[in-house]
Amino acid sequence: MNKKFFLLLSVISIFALVLSACATPTTEAPKPTAVPVKPTEAPKPTEAPKPTAVPTAAEPIVVGLLTDRSGGLAIYGPMLEQGFLIGLEYATKGTNKVAGRDIKVVTKDTASNNDTGVSLAREAIEKDKAKVLVGVPSSTVALAVSAVAKDNKIVFISQPAATPDLTGKAFNEYTFRAGRTSVQDALTMGAALTGLGKKFVQIAPNNAFGQGSAAAFYTVVKGAGGTFVVNADDKGVGTVYAPLETTDFTPYLNQVLDSKADVVIVTWAGTGFSPLFQQMRTLGVLDKMVVATGMGDNQTMKAGYADAINSVGVSVYQFGLFDTEANKFLVSKHVEKYKGPPDLFAESGFNAGIMLVKALEATKGDPTAAGMIAALEGMKFDGPKGQYTVRPEDHVLLQPMALVKLKNVKDPDFKFFELLKLFKPEETAPPCAVPAELKRCK
Repeated sequence: MNKKFFLLLSVISIFALVLSACATPTTEAPKPTAVPVKPTEAPKPTEAPKPTAVPTAAEPIVVGLLTDRSGGLAIYGPMLEQGFLIGLEYATKGTNKVAGRDIKVVTKDTASNNDTGVSLAREAIEKDKAKVLVGVPSSTVALAVSAVAKDNKIVFISQPAATPDLTGKAFNEYTFRAGRTSVQDALTMGAALTGLGKKFVQIAPNNAFGQGSAAAFYTVVKGAGGTFVVNADDKGVGTVYAPLETTDFTPYLNQVLDSKADVVIVTWAGTGFSPLFQQMRTLGVLDKMVVATGMGDNQTMKAGYADAINSVGVSVYQFGLFDTEANKFLVSKHVEKYKGPPDLFAESGFNAGIMLVKALEATKGDPTAAGMIAALEGMKFDGPKGQYTVRPEDHVLLQPMALVKLKNVKDPDFKFFELLKLFKPEETAPPCAVPAELKRCK
């Protein structure tokens, strides 16, 4: 039987900048003069430097929300934006205030571009006075933002970028996840993949997200007894890489076909997903090998998964799968505000809103990094999928992970899946990958 299994590994990103301050020069005090016979007007004292403004309870806490509205991952930007705003509403019980201070969100479109994202993150900090950064879909942009957050000593709550490097080899104490990593995806699906065949090949975008996802699957599948037949070393990780902006996948898919693998693992995200699968059908890839990829966003499921009915895979988030208080709030508010249910990455945006508010409550409204970090490390909260925990040593967000079966792609309410198993957070917890010299892994 040629069952088709699908597994998704997704993306995000955002940035920060250095503030500069100039000291106000003081004027030399006037020299004393002889006492006049008749009183004269006393010399005016030198004006003291004006004190630096200190935030008051009335001043808003500014959050820089970096998103994608016009780049290769533009379909994901509105999902995280909408989820984040509803998460703030949920966590503040509708007031949008913490410790008497309003939360002000300034939104920037990074267009899935590193340079644009960095520039706009700096703009958010310098011009808009952002004290916390949130976002972004692109993993490469998220890595760049993480470095800027470290340089500027402000907290960055990253979602939905899935590259493991963000909380692994590129770890810094200022960056926290509000979504999952591609390793959690791979661990959820690993046993199912090796039940589909013994010889594997991968196709993935040649960026941080694709490389991290491919490396995660390579490790999990090999550990479960699978063999990769192309680029089978720790550098190539069994993968055919293509540029994210690819529109003609023919040369890359021919390499996949030439490999004679039993299973091809597809990691992709953004606008290229649909043409990739259309060309896979045209070239006969779906007829010659099992295809494992992700259960995507609602519109992609309708457009591209019609031939995958009854297949099994990982769903990052699908609103119909979870019967929690937080998910009911997210769904009802999303329908009310945006005239439709929340999509794939609304959940991680919602999580970011909860994490931000809970941390600010703990610091009594102070967004300074030291207090925020202490509040976030080890934080537990109830979100759309159940209970989440911020792992203190690497800031990975441990969370429930869903294995699902695709039942249809035509339901008008996007209720496509049957939940087969909801893995407990500890069952798909990735190993700590922080560099050894930082001495954080237990």
